[in-house]
Amino acid sequence: MSFSLRHIPCPAGKNCTAFQCIFGHGEEDATEVKVEPTPSSSSRDASSSISRDRSPPYQEAPRKRIKVEQKNNSTPSQPPSKASSLHDNASKHHTLSTKPRSATRSVSPPPLQRNTRTTDAKARSSSSTPQKTAATKDSKSPVPIGKPVTKADCESTKRRKPESLNPRLLKSSPASHETRLKLLKMLHHEYARLNRALEMASMKAGEPSFVLSPQGLIFRALDEEEATALEKPAVYTNVMKNKIMQHKKMNVAQWKELRVKEAPRPKEQHGGNIPKEINTGLTAAQEVELLKRIVTRVDDLSKHGYVSSVPAEDAVESARAGQEAGKGWEKCDRCQQRFQVFPGRRAEDGALVSGGACNFHWGKTYVPEKAPGDTARVPKRYRCCGQEVGDSAGCATHDKHVFKAGDPKRLAAVLNYASTPENPGIPEDRAVCFDCEMGYTVHGMELIRLTATSWPLGEELLDVLVQPIGEILDLNSRYSGVWPDDLANAKPWVPDDAAPPKSGPRTGTAHESNSKDLKIVSSPEVARDLLFSLISPSTPLIGHGLENDLNAVRIVHPTLIDTVLLYPHKLGLPYRHGLKMLMDVHLNKKIQQDTGPKVLGHDSAEDARAAGELVRLKVMNEWKDMQRAGWTLVDGHFWPPGKPGGLTEAFIEK
Repeated sequence: MSFSLRHIPCPAGKNCTAFQCIFGHGEEDATEVKVEPTPSSSSRDASSSISRDRSPPYQEAPRKRIKVEQKNNSTPSQPPSKASSLHDNASKHHTLSTKPRSATRSVSPPPLQRNTRTTDAKARSSSSTPQKTAATKDSKSPVPIGKPVTKADCESTKRRKPESLNPRLLKSSPASHETRLKLLKMLHHEYARLNRALEMASMKAGEPSFVLSPQGLIFRALDEEEATALEKPAVYTNVMKNKIMQHKKMNVAQWKELRVKEAPRPKEQHGGNIPKEINTGLTAAQEVELLKRIVTRVDDLSKHGYVSSVPAEDAVESARAGQEAGKGWEKCDRCQQRFQVFPGRRAEDGALVSGGACNFHWGKTYVPEKAPGDTARVPKRYRCCGQEVGDSAGCATHDKHVFKAGDPKRLAAVLNYASTPENPGIPEDRAVCFDCEMGYTVHGMELIRLTATSWPLGEELLDVLVQPIGEILDLNSRYSGVWPDDLANAKPWVPDDAAPPKSGPRTGTAHESNSKDLKIVSSPEVARDLLFSLISPSTPLIGHGLENDLNAVRIVHPTLIDTVLLYPHKLGLPYRHGLKMLMDVHLNKKIQQDTGPKVLGHDSAEDARAAGELVRLKVMNEWKDMQRAGWTLVDGHFWPPGKPGGLTEAFIEK
């Protein structure tokens, strides 16, 4: 026997997935197909209840749930309304007198989800957004129990949702909810008190406000309480009480200082990081005195390009003879192709080099980073174009091949080296940072710009363009920052043009070059003499990769401070860190940044000052180490630990 409980709302509501559910479903019952059953053999009165006799079979079983309604012969059958249907079902106490429908209808899979759409056009027009409904005992009609989730609601969840002043649920609570709530409210009360006082003080002083919003105060209290509960559950109560007392004794000035520290700092121009401040606490002369402790020795670094003595004349003649025997054949520094160089130009056609155009990659190679756990081999790529090594001959083209000579004897065959002469007029407390820019000529790489600045103040001492000895093949402007127009339009330098030292880096507005209308000298030898006028053998000469700069100027100097050796690579020479990377890592400063419409190249003045800043950072750390070891500064002199009486040999020896 089958029972009908249509007068009772289904406990599962719209989520019901039961097949042939015997409970009532409100709107669904109103939209179901209504089929009159076949009358039974023992016909009853039409107004009586449906017979319980199960003998007569139904006609072909319908595929949808059917609703049996009482047939009225006097009036046509009308689909009852929702309210009347539920009322009639509730008033009837009859059951079906037919066979169970499951015995006669075809088997079909249960519906995955009930159809919530209605065929009532009036219902569709009255509400554009469907709502969840459920019948209650007190009301026969459905009652909305929720609001549908809209797109705006979904977007709002991406932000931090507002919270009430109630302890957050934790997996393991360090105290009872009552205790946590009490401590949380007390902490929030102190926050609110300090916040109100800060708001009044900011309004009177007209200063930037660091006042928290009401929801911000709740967030702060909840975050603090949750962090304490998670980090120190064993002493949670005591820690919270201490925090409350700490803020209870805090005044407005202390709260403001705390809020200023917590406020996000504005992004600086150096990649969003605050540049590191260098403060040694010493005078410029004292900082120069400390340079004696970090002087880099290059006597045993000849295999890495450092020249510690002037090459002998016979060695220079031997190199010159070998160069003549080679008849100008060289290997291109960029594409590795063999070509011939013609100093003074070839007689028949005036060519400087042979070999045609040069195709090359100007960027260095690198190995892309691999994903964690990836053991596959990753091929090298070029930074200039991103192509794999070996995929193409080059992404750039130049009309001439170039070469670079690194042997000091061969360099001396073009212009011999010179040791720094004695110069009594140079102050003892002077240190000089210098940097050179080079270009390709028929003699290899030659000096085309020389810059010198004072240390540690960074004042400009010398900055000139240099006319090379040989014919120019390529100024290497992408890196040197010197363009053909700079040399062509530069005015000759004369002693009367010597300008007074400047107080800091220049801020020119030139967009086509970094040379900024510099004067030009007639040869590298003249530029070297200008540098000699600024230094003496005891003057610390500071730079990055000094072997290249010294070889370009052909100088042998005994007092060198090279940032390549001060900040060595973990693999040692010939591996080295670039100046750009060192400034970024150690000082949070960006240098060698192209800002114009085209590549401007390096600025030797900027590079010289950057090397000086790295050296000053080293001096600051060195002085801190000395202080920890017991060194003191008395009357402007460094006193060793336990040995008063002035400077000793221990000062210049680590």
